[in-house]
Amino acid sequence: MYQIIGTWAFNKNFLNNRMSFISGPRQVGKTTLGKLFLAKINQEKNYYNWDSFTVKKKFIENPHFFIENLPPLNSLKEKQWIILDEIHKDKKWKEILKAYYDEFNNYLTFIVCGSAKLDIFRKTGESLLGRYFLFKMFPLGPNDIVYGENFKLENAWDTVNPIYFESINNEFKNAVNQLFEISGFPEPFLKGKKSFYKRWQKSHISLITTEEIRDLTKIYDIARLQMLSALLPQRIGSPISIKNLSDILEVAHQTVKLWIHALENVYLIFQVMPYKEKIERSIKKEKKIYFWDWGILEDNGKKFENFLALQLLRSVTAWNEWGLGDFELFYVKTKDGRETDFLITKNKEPFLLVESKFKDTNIDKNLLYFHKKLNPKYSFQVVFIDDFYKQLSSNLFIVDIYKFLKIMV
Repeated sequence: MYQIIGTWAFNKNFLNNRMSFISGPRQVGKTTLGKLFLAKINQEKNYYNWDSFTVKKKFIENPHFFIENLPPLNSLKEKQWIILDEIHKDKKWKEILKAYYDEFNNYLTFIVCGSAKLDIFRKTGESLLGRYFLFKMFPLGPNDIVYGENFKLENAWDTVNPIYFESINNEFKNAVNQLFEISGFPEPFLKGKKSFYKRWQKSHISLITTEEIRDLTKIYDIARLQMLSALLPQRIGSPISIKNLSDILEVAHQTVKLWIHALENVYLIFQVMPYKEKIERSIKKEKKIYFWDWGILEDNGKKFENFLALQLLRSVTAWNEWGLGDFELFYVKTKDGRETDFLITKNKEPFLLVESKFKDTNIDKNLLYFHKKLNPKYSFQVVFIDDFYKQLSSNLFIVDIYKFLKIMV
C-alpha cells in the first residue's frame, strides 16, 4: 500500500535540496512507505532504524556508517536517498542531522521518519532551520487505495480552478465504504475484518496512552488519563467542556487541559478551533475534539462527522504542503446555537463550508445561514447516500461522500 504522500514528500523537485521529515501516528505506515520508496529506486540498503541495536552500534563505531553501502560519493551521478527512522530518539539528533546535511547535502537526501517526538522536538531550537520540509502522514484515504504511487498532483484539484464532479467508479466507492466501516490504519484496513480491528484498536490505544505518553510527558496518572480518552468519544461533534471533564475525573481544570494536549501530541486526537472572524457572538474558546481513528466511534452520525473531519484535515495539510496557500480548519458556532460543522479558510478568508449529515438530504438551515453570512467560495452538505447530487446555487451543493472525497486529497 503506497500512500500518496510519497509522491510529493519523496520528490526531489518538491524538496529542493532539503531533508524530508515524515511525522504521523504510530502504526500509520511511515516505515513501510519509506521502505517501499527505497525498493522502487533500488536503494533498499539505505534504510536505518535508530531503534536497532546494530544501527546504534554502527553509529558509535563510525558516525558516517551509512556511507559504507554507497559507491564513492564523487562518482555518484545523482543523489542517493538515506532513511533514518526514529533518529529523533537520540538526544543529539538535531546536531547529528545538521552535521549530516551540511557535509553530505550535495550527495545525499535524508528522510527522517517519526511519530510524536519528531513533531514536538523539531519545534525546540532552530539548529535545522531551512534544512528540511515537514510532511504529515495520515491514515489511509481513498486516493491511497485507488491510486497509490500513480497519484498525480497535476490531476488533483488546485483549489483555484472550478470544481468538476465526475462519475465515481465502484473501486473508489468500495474504498470509502471499507475505510468508514473499519479504519484508515493500514493493518486493520488490509485485514478487512471488524473483529481484527477491534483487537487492534485496544492494543493501539493502550500503546499510545502508556508507552507514547510515558516517553513524552511526566504524566503518571495513566489510569485517569485513559479514563479521559474513554470519555471523549461521546463528546465528538460538540465543543468540549473542560470543567465538566475535570468534575468527572476529579482533577484540576489545568490538568485536564494538559492531558488533552498530551493526547493530541501523541496523535490519538486532534482539536478544531472555533472560527471567530466575521461572525457576531461567535463561540471563541471551546474546541471540538476528533479522533485520528474514527473507527473508535459506534454512533454512525458521530463516526461520519469524525471521518469527514479527518479527510478535511488531510486535504488542508496537503494543500499547505503543496504551497497552494495558507489553509486552516475550523468549526462555526454562535452563542445562540447556530452551528456548521466545518469551515476551511484560505489565506484567512472563508473558502469551504461543510456540514456533515449522515442520511439527511434536506438542506441544513444553519448551513444556509452561514453560507450567506460568510460567503465562502463553496458550501457543501455531505451525506452518506450513494449517488446523490443536488445543486442549490452556483456554489451551494448537497453531495454524497464519494463525490465530495473525489475532489479532496
